[in-house]
Amino acid sequence: MFPKKLLAVLSLLALVVGCSLNRTSSDVRPSSLITRIGGQSGQVIEPKRCLLTVVILARPLRDESINDVLWRGVDEQAVGPEARRALEENGLRVGLLTGGLPAEIDALVKAPPPNKVEPVKYILPDGEPALIRPVPAVPRASLFLSRHGQATGKEYKDAGGILRATTQYEGTTSVGVRLVPEIQHGPVQQSIGTISNGGLYAPQQYALKNGQQEETLRELTANLTLQPDQAIVVGCLPDHPRSLGAFLLTEPEPGSDRLLQKVVLMWALQGKSGTPGSGGTPPAGLQPVDPPKS
Repeated sequence: MFPKKLLAVLSLLALVVGCSLNRTSSDVRPSSLITRIGGQSGQVIEPKRCLLTVVILARPLRDESINDVLWRGVDEQAVGPEARRALEENGLRVGLLTGGLPAEIDALVKAPPPNKVEPVKYILPDGEPALIRPVPAVPRASLFLSRHGQATGKEYKDAGGILRATTQYEGTTSVGVRLVPEIQHGPVQQSIGTISNGGLYAPQQYALKNGQQEETLRELTANLTLQPDQAIVVGCLPDHPRSLGAFLLTEPEPGSDRLLQKVVLMWALQGKSGTPGSGGTPPAGLQPVDPPKS
C-alpha cells in the first residue's frame, strides 16, 4: 500500500512542475492576477465613489427668492412627465439648474453669521444612498398623500421626512442621481442590516441596527443626470400645507409661530476629490461638515 501512495504523490508533483515549466515567473506571481483583472499593468481596481454636496436654504414661507427667483432658471422638464406630475400632486418640485446660482440665491448661500449656511459633503460608494433630512422630526404628522392617482390621509407618530439620494457613475463625467422621498416614523426598533465594507469581493457583513419604520415612496422617484456644472433643486409648493412637500420642507421658526420654507441644492462629482465645473461649483467660502447620522 505504501509504495502505491508514494507513487501517486510523486506523479502529482511531476504534473505541477510540468505546468510551472510552461509558464514564465511573471505568470504565477499574484501581481499578474491583479494586472489581468485591472486590464492595465500595475493598475489596482478601486471602488467608484461620488462626491455629493448638499446645501439647504431656509427662508420665510412663500419667500420670493426661493419660490420665484431661483426657479426661473431651473429646468423642471428634466424630470419625466409622470414623475413630475406625481411630485406636484404631493406638493414637491424638482429640477436641474445649469450654470451658477442667481445672484440673490448666491448671496443667501454665502451669508455671514448668524445666517451662515453649512454645506454637507457625502463621499458615497457608487450606488450607495445619502439620507438627507431637511427638517427635524415631529411628534405627530397628518398628511394627505397622492399615490397611484388616489388621495389618502395618513397619521404618523414620531415622523421625519427623508430624501434618499443614490448616486451612480454615468459616462466619463456625469453622475446619475436617483431621488426618492421617504417617511421614517414610529418607535425605534432593532433589526439586522448589512454593512458596506468597501471591498469588491469581500464577504457581506451583518450587524444589528436601530431604526424606525420606513415608508419609501418609490412612485415619486425622480431620476436625473448631473453634469459638473449643474445642480439639483428640490423645493415645495407653499400652497399645499398638509402635503408631503410641506412635511419634508417646512418647519416652525424657532421662537416664533412663523413657518420657514426649505430648498435643497445638490451638486455631484465622480470621485472623492476634485472640483466641480465653475458654473455648478458650490459657492466659495463654504466649509464641509460631517453628514448627520441617520
